[in-house]
Amino acid sequence: MIAKITAIFLILTSVILFAVTPLFAITSPPVSDNQLSLLLETIEKNFSKIKTLRTLLTQEKNIALFSETVISTGFCVFKSPDKLRLEFLEPFKSSLIVNGNQVFKYEFFNGRWQKLETGDKEMMLLIMENITSWLKGRFKNPDLYKISVFKNKNITVLLTPKADEFKKFISSFELGLNSEMNGLEYIIINETKNNFTKIRFHNDDINKEIPDTVFDGSNDKPSPVSQW
Repeated sequence: MIAKITAIFLILTSVILFAVTPLFAITSPPVSDNQLSLLLETIEKNFSKIKTLRTLLTQEKNIALFSETVISTGFCVFKSPDKLRLEFLEPFKSSLIVNGNQVFKYEFFNGRWQKLETGDKEMMLLIMENITSWLKGRFKNPDLYKISVFKNKNITVLLTPKADEFKKFISSFELGLNSEMNGLEYIIINETKNNFTKIRFHNDDINKEIPDTVFDGSNDKPSPVSQW
């Protein structure tokens, strides 16, 4: 099981291109256990009101060996309970779509979209299950993480892996909530050796109609997504 968890998050950082930094926003001690339970209940209740989400994203990829930060832009589309699309537009184009128990991957190469093999479908579904859980405000997973919550300017959730094999690659996930505590403002995945990636979400469009065709992976290219 630990080997599978490690492989899942290696794919998460390489295929979906998530990764992250040394604790940007945490400047105060964690809340007490009683406060933690109450906050998590409030957060999940607030997040549960989000049935659909379209949000732009900006990724900052930082590798300690290089001084330059690689910046990528794209968008995320989510439809509760189990439809998710992550797409990068610049400086490259790629698309990852999950629709229920189906996973589809696309890459834009030599002027056209190419549909790729998804590899280990079970692993990919587990990855996306984790992401959709975060988008629903469900951060507590006692089998995988120790969870801490911090009250700074906004609420910050820190997920620290428990397994030593996992911690060789990922030291923690930092999830920053918006001021209303009803959505994610950023995700930071702290890797080892001071490597990190920060994904910032902006221009959220909540609870607007999203056609199921956005998550259709039966075609040779991903369906277009209307601008917002």
